Amino acid sequence: MKKLSLLGTLFLVVSLAFALPRPTKVIGAGLGAAAKTAFNLTAGKSITLSRDTIYILTGFYYVDSLATLTIQSGTVIMGDSATNGTLIIRRGGKIFADGTKSEPIVFTSSKPAGQRKRGDWGGVIILGSAPTNKPVTNKIEGIDVGGEYGGSVSNDNSGIFRYVRIEYPGIVISLNNEINGLTMGGVGSGTTIEYVQVTNSGDDSFEWFGGTVDAKYLIALNGTDDEFDTDFGYSGKVQFAFGKRDPNLWDAAGQSNGFESDNDGTPTTAAPLTSPVFSNVTLVGPQADTNVALPVGHKFEYGALIRKNTRLSVHNSIIIGYPYGISIRNDSTAAYALQGNLQIRNVSLQARTNVLNTATVAGAVGFNFATFFGTAGWNNLGDTPRQPAAIALVDAFNASNPDVRPTVSSEATTTGTNYSSTQLTNPFFTQVSYRGAFDPSKAKDQQWDFGWSNYAPQNKDYSNGTTDVQSIGQFMPNEYSLGQNFPNPFNPATTIQYKLPVNGNVTLKVFNIIGQEVTTLVNEFQTTGAYSVSFDASKLSSGIYFYSLKTQEYSQTKKMMLLK
Repeated sequence: MKKLSLLGTLFLVVSLAFALPRPTKVIGAGLGAAAKTAFNLTAGKSITLSRDTIYILTGFYYVDSLATLTIQSGTVIMGDSATNGTLIIRRGGKIFADGTKSEPIVFTSSKPAGQRKRGDWGGVIILGSAPTNKPVTNKIEGIDVGGEYGGSVSNDNSGIFRYVRIEYPGIVISLNNEINGLTMGGVGSGTTIEYVQVTNSGDDSFEWFGGTVDAKYLIALNGTDDEFDTDFGYSGKVQFAFGKRDPNLWDAAGQSNGFESDNDGTPTTAAPLTSPVFSNVTLVGPQADTNVALPVGHKFEYGALIRKNTRLSVHNSIIIGYPYGISIRNDSTAAYALQGNLQIRNVSLQARTNVLNTATVAGAVGFNFATFFGTAGWNNLGDTPRQPAAIALVDAFNASNPDVRPTVSSEATTTGTNYSSTQLTNPFFTQVSYRGAFDPSKAKDQQWDFGWSNYAPQNKDYSNGTTDVQSIGQFMPNEYSLGQNFPNPFNPATTIQYKLPVNGNVTLKVFNIIGQEVTTLVNEFQTTGAYSVSFDASKLSSGIYFYSLKTQEYSQTKKMMLLK
């Protein structure tokens, strides 16, 4: 037998570790009453979820106070639909879910590819000891036992949640009692929340109930209720966030808004007041053309619904595609705006009908549309209705591969930003020259969402645990791409496609399962472009094979199966 080279041996180890189907392990409380009362990871204990196993999350899985849950990068956790699988980090507990750009951590539905839907499982709940305007005995929505949150520790640390995708979560327990994609209750500023995507949530994508945690690089995709919801005294900072809607998914029991913010539901002036500061947000609503009606019965409403004594502020952002623009309700909320505690600055707004008002305008003397547009000098644009195309984003309404970078001629590129407000002087905020979440001067594969996010996860196969997002038909500009062969499985021939962003020497080889080279399909200098190569395996035996594309700057290997 031919001996394997060192490279071949390494190839074999990597292939077997990351390309073959991984074993599954059930975690959680399972069925019955215990599913909502058992504290699975009790005080003082720790556990690590490994990338070499796929985990099925059943029932309510609690990480108790003083317990620690660590999740390795590249790990897949599937929420069980039958038991409303939900991960709950209790007050005092910690989660270290620290993925990477190439190996994000994925929470998704346990249903097979092609059958997943919003609300398949509960979601992720992180509870901390930072201030809220509710009693410390208050329980987070959806959790009857063990859901207490809040306290007096502003810099409370619940761990790290970075490079994480949460797909198909969000269950409704009862009206106004739901579990969101990512729920944060009293989470403190010592916690790291970065590079998190919530997709197809059955309720809000992100909701903060009090707390002081800051967050950067968030994606809210195709949620049902609100994209970014803030309540109960949340006072953190958020920068670089993107929200996009599916025009066929909305909250039938309420309204589907971009921002929604309240101090509380009554409302009251309970302290601390809800006062988050958002900057560089891009919200893309459901309506690409205001001349084309949305589906009958839809519940899409406001790009930003700011009400009930909140002081939410939005800077340097883009809001398009919602039927209505910004609504500032309640006289006290309007008063905060007049006092400068609630700020809308340097925002490019588009809506079919722009709304910027209070419940009773007479109660807020001097408050009118000009407070934020025109004569006020806050550099907001969009005081009259216009089309989404007026903002000139590259391809904002693409369903599976949106590109919301402003073009070079867009007002979001040319009219400027401003970080002089005292709300933005904190070093947390990165000062950039463009409005919205993405840099118009960089290629799409250089944006912060590239490599770890997935805008079309419905048919993603997680059986082998990999979390790559490259696929045929989703090649992006200026990017090396190796697509999945098709058909797969195949007999006896299949097609492999790839794209080259630059000229260079290219090799495309096929290996068997023990790392031996079967054939070389390409070994030549090729120019920039997309290529399609046929592979005839009529002389080979059934089994698993690997194909590997290599250039001077790029290397990618994928699995395929020959079935005779």
